[in-house]
Amino acid sequence: MPRVLTAVRVTVGPAQETEWLATVHALAARLVSRGMHLWVFRARDEAGAFLEFTEGKDDAQHRRHGPADAEEAGLERRLLELAHYPTTSVPVWEEVPTPSPEARS
Repeated sequence: MPRVLTAVRVTVGPAQETEWLATVHALAARLVSRGMHLWVFRARDEAGAFLEFTEGKDDAQHRRHGPADAEEAGLERRLLELAHYPTTSVPVWEEVPTPSPEARS
């Protein structure tokens, strides 16, 4: 099964930004043990605007299906308290593997 990626636009108030970043980085460190990666990008020209990218090794193991344990669940809840996340579903992007050299010939 191909890797999957989600991208979420997040808005964080100035008073919450330091704690939100610490929380999202703590979650990212935990997700690595489950074969996932979480990256955060800040909008250069828009205060408080971030993009959160989460990559999973497959769809079944992706973060969007819920936390693995109570600590992860607590981090996810705290993120929702600190920032504005979309209430609509987020598209899931699937990896398009590079063709093997034989297939390109």
